[in-house]
Amino acid sequence: MRHSPCVLCLLLLSACAAGRPPLDDAERAAIAASVDSATRAFEDAERARDAERVIAHLAPEFYMYNDGIRADYASAAASIRRSLGSFRHFEPGFENLEVRVLGPHGAVVSFTFQDSIVDGTGQLLRFRGPTTLVWELRGNGWRITYADADHYQDIPR
Repeated sequence: MRHSPCVLCLLLLSACAAGRPPLDDAERAAIAASVDSATRAFEDAERARDAERVIAHLAPEFYMYNDGIRADYASAAASIRRSLGSFRHFEPGFENLEVRVLGPHGAVVSFTFQDSIVDGTGQLLRFRGPTTLVWELRGNGWRITYADADHYQDIPR
């Protein structure tokens, strides 16, 4: 049977937590707050159009599906540098953010985004869609190991 990459990440993180006592409510809340904070810092780095700060949130083995197209760390980093460097303005908006704690070292975050971009030519572009991020606690903090995002053109009403 074949599983999606996100399902495999969840299974792996669950297996790693096996044999440990379950997290109590306070531990879950602290992890959820920490991951929520990391996600907001990621959003703030995008808003600042600071490509290096955005990339710093990614683990070296990061990969994602962006509109169904797989990107590894190197191609995602190059795309982030290229696109954020070309925007005149970028206003990301993360809404309905939910953090699901998987264990002491892992969490899944899902949200919808609504981006407003002014590109290098001055054209206003608006996109919206769902995003899922898998965060893993590393020695130097929370890092995104997997992401999935789908972009739909958002036509102003």
